[in-house]
Amino acid sequence: MEKTSSLGLKGPFADLTNDVAFKWIFGRETNKDLLMALLNELIPDRDITDITLFKESNLPYAKELKKGVFDISCKTANGEYIDVEVQVKPQDWYADRCLYYSTYNLQEQISEGAKQYSLKPVYVVSIMNFVRPHGPEWDMSRISSSYSLREDECHEKMTDSLHFVFVELPLFTKKWENLENDKERFYFCFRHLHELEEIPEGAIEGVFLKLAGQARLQAMPTKIKKNYINTMTTEIDKRAQLAYQIRIATEEGHKIGMEIGLEQGIQQGIQQGIQQGIQQGIQQGIQQGIQQGIQQGRSEGAAESARQIASKFKAMGFPIESIAQATGLSIEEIEKNL
Repeated sequence: MEKTSSLGLKGPFADLTNDVAFKWIFGRETNKDLLMALLNELIPDRDITDITLFKESNLPYAKELKKGVFDISCKTANGEYIDVEVQVKPQDWYADRCLYYSTYNLQEQISEGAKQYSLKPVYVVSIMNFVRPHGPEWDMSRISSSYSLREDECHEKMTDSLHFVFVELPLFTKKWENLENDKERFYFCFRHLHELEEIPEGAIEGVFLKLAGQARLQAMPTKIKKNYINTMTTEIDKRAQLAYQIRIATEEGHKIGMEIGLEQGIQQGIQQGIQQGIQQGIQQGIQQGIQQGIQQGRSEGAAESARQIASKFKAMGFPIESIAQATGLSIEEIEKNL
């Protein structure tokens, strides 16, 4: 199975994480079955049999606040509100953003003059092309995670009114032939469909055959395809600029690291050389001292022996000149000291 560009322009299929492609494939009335199939995999505790798509985004409560725009907003036959968004790049406070946007559908359920608070569940589903920050104990093999409002210690559910589902696509690494269920097939399509030249074996019927057909660029209307290509081209430029910046930063960092490492190496070499020189000097000094001590001891011992012999000869009445010649001592030393 041949792969092409990972940016979704050279192959026949669109990148499903692109906003334009995602809305075209999953956000139309004629493709509600695709959206429901996806949501039933990501929210398995809800049996979604029908949905109503919302055409317009909710408005903020204050003009200065950012408009709440989701890629797809819908309501199920059971009354649940579901907002779905694909997010390519990581953002600071992304989870807080999702929480903020979820309040629109909560607020809209309480009409003016309502006599009680009775809220239907609201779901925010985020399909992300990045990995969120996690703690050290997090299982990085989990592709999808879900959150709700629960008590911190015993995890009792506070309310069924608010739920979040996060899909972290980079954590999914399986190949098509190793996929075990439809959820994993959806993961694969979001990660790799735009890299393929042909439909994977096994996707020849049902929802995935339709998904692949809807994702074909040649099947898209001219306006939709043009918008998709424009957004993807912009994305290519951004990725190319990012890659260039990373390369320059890496090269500069390597250069600075080499300079710092060289300076530190020189300093360490000097210190090690000084230490080795001191040790070698001590050893040589010890050896020289021993040798000098031996020589000095030998000299002093020989002189003492000569003096003792001269003293005995002098006591026996030998001539001073003869004693000096025999012992090597001077006549003056024999006369004064012996």
